[in-house]
Amino acid sequence: KQWYQAEYGRTGGAGGGKNKRGERGSELVVTVPIGTIVGCQQSQKPLAELEEEDELFVAARGGRGGRGNRAISGQLSYGRDRYHCREKEDGEEGQLAQLYLEMKIIADIGLVGLPNAGKSSLLRAISGAKPKVASYPFTTLRPHVGVIHYDGYFRVRMADIPGLIEGSSLGHGLGFSFLRHIDRCKSLLYVVDMSNTDCEPIETIRILEKELEAYKAGMTENIVGIVANKIDLLHGPGKIVEIAKAFPQYPVMPISALEQRNIIAVRNVLEPFKYLFAHHSENDMELHDL
Repeated sequence: KQWYQAEYGRTGGAGGGKNKRGERGSELVVTVPIGTIVGCQQSQKPLAELEEEDELFVAARGGRGGRGNRAISGQLSYGRDRYHCREKEDGEEGQLAQLYLEMKIIADIGLVGLPNAGKSSLLRAISGAKPKVASYPFTTLRPHVGVIHYDGYFRVRMADIPGLIEGSSLGHGLGFSFLRHIDRCKSLLYVVDMSNTDCEPIETIRILEKELEAYKAGMTENIVGIVANKIDLLHGPGKIVEIAKAFPQYPVMPISALEQRNIIAVRNVLEPFKYLFAHHSENDMELHDL
């Protein structure tokens, strides 16, 4: 829903005799998840961060009510050709605000890769999310979030981040709008297309590292592993071994998201994070298609 109005803009009621006040106009409260950022759509500047339960932010105030004859008795107003006593005055218009809402943290794990690396396919294979999957670049234009379930009602939230390209940190492609989503994930996984002949896997990872660091220094410190996708199109493990040697600090998970091969490897690498992120409520809200 994009337009909210308090009971279709119902105004307050008229006052009655015996000094009675008029009925107050209605209020509208929009419930949002903890960690929501409220910002001005026009200036694109944040106005508030709702970080605690039941925290309120007044987005738009109703207009001040008009005064009745008791409050303004004795005041005179010039009419057509004589002075007369005013009996009432009209109330003021309420405020109209154009705002945006976004989650400060949308996921525990963000999938980072070039277009068509198979991030959406991996999210489909490992969770209940249903992002669009196609064979052309930039299939994903906004993040999709799925939930990986573990025993004990623990869960890890994973986001499919729209694909980066070289120069994203300079605004090339849809760079800035995509990179800001990465900044809203607690940790990151590289997803690499092992079948890409135009950009070798190690070169791909170097590009991703460069773009993340250019956007925000220290962002690569959030990387927790490398997913080597599309192994069904490989002839031998040679490229996987090369990645493991070039980046010994990361676990390398060879998978085929399309064929759902070795998805358990990704689950196993992420399982320790279930204690760190501690989403274990049976009623915890699941996020899809943010």
